Amino acid sequence: MNRAARVFAVVLLVAVVALGAVLLARGRREQESGRDVLVVYAPCGMTGPLNSVLRLFRESHPEIRLDVLYDNGVVLIRNIRKGGRPDVLLSPGELEMRQMVEEGYVDPESVRDFATLEMVVIAPKSLAGVTGLADLTGPRVKLISMADPKLNSVGYYGERALRSLGLWEPLQSKLLLREYSLEAVTLVTTGVVDAGITYLTCPLDTAPEKAEKSDVRVLAHLPREAYAPVRLQAGVLREAKRPDLGRMFIEFMLSEQAQQAVATDGLLPAEAIE
Repeated sequence: MNRAARVFAVVLLVAVVALGAVLLARGRREQESGRDVLVVYAPCGMTGPLNSVLRLFRESHPEIRLDVLYDNGVVLIRNIRKGGRPDVLLSPGELEMRQMVEEGYVDPESVRDFATLEMVVIAPKSLAGVTGLADLTGPRVKLISMADPKLNSVGYYGERALRSLGLWEPLQSKLLLREYSLEAVTLVTTGVVDAGITYLTCPLDTAPEKAEKSDVRVLAHLPREAYAPVRLQAGVLREAKRPDLGRMFIEFMLSEQAQQAVATDGLLPAEAIE
């Protein structure tokens, strides 16, 4: 065998060994994924309280690797439609979960309410002369931001509340609808709009006492009787790799210790849903 042939043989051998290592590693990952990996999609505006629950779950089930993707609810739904297959979807309200059930992605029998939130109107601290809901129709408030009711549960509940209060039509010329709920809040914090309608803690990511330290203030709480209870929901994907782990995770979220963690981090526990 000449030198060129020997070099070629060595290179080929190295390539085969490297390919074998890659395939072995991939096989191990796939085996691990099929055995003990649980993938969860979660709304990014709930990272605080959800991280507390996830920590408790990891401590209780160290044998399970919990992979969590945090993103805007609209993005999570879009990922699923494009082929993303988490085991569990956590939804920031009824709208997204209902869409996933109707489109056949989520098993309807697996869907459970795990928490709730209040709807509020926020305004920049610098905005003077605006003290309550009645001022939204006044001349000082020119623009109001809110998530799009067709895409986001924050907007879905917001529209229902405004309609119930007789404000939906009067405020049409002032409403600035956005695809993402966080963007609607950002428009308030940056002073682009005069008020915004959002959840109290998501994606405002603040409890009432923390709101005083931010760039915005809670102008008013929308009356609870003006909208159906906000239902933060969890469901298992029909094509989940580990639906059994998904159902176990949801049951854990409804356990007493997990519900206590939810309540202490800004969300309201599921039992608060009326």
